[in-house]
Amino acid sequence: MTIEEQERAAYTSGDTKLADALARVIDLENEACELRAVIRDARGEIDAEKTDWNVIWHERARAALED
Repeated sequence: MTIEEQERAAYTSGDTKLADALARVIDLENEACELRAVIRDARGEIDAEKTDWNVIWHERARAALED
């Protein structure tokens, strides 16, 4: 069962504390993915011309390095 499925099951069963904790885990996993993308981009591992999505990350990484 995925974390998302576990979260839904917890809400369905009324275990809101567990569901909230699982939602936070999902948020943290998403944040970790975003940070890894920023790091890869900052290192120049992503070709900014590949997709619009990569262009956005390239610009965000560059801005983060400037800050």
